[in-house]
Amino acid sequence: METLDTVKKVIARIAHCGEQDITPGLLLADVKADSLHWIQIIVAVENAYDIEIDFERMREMATISDFVSYVDSCRN
Repeated sequence: METLDTVKKVIARIAHCGEQDITPGLLLADVKADSLHWIQIIVAVENAYDIEIDFERMREMATISDFVSYVDSCRN
């Protein structure tokens, strides 16, 4: 759950929404963030975990849960 909590905090801070609105099943397309926000979110998550996120892989992800799972896989 640690990764989910971190991702929620980052998205909420950058996209100006409530953490309670960010659930594992939420579609990434439904996050009220433009392309610049997404770049900021990705960079913030990369910095939080000292990982590199593949932008092309991001296009394959549909939900917050997919994103969290991908971040977890990069950490291992």
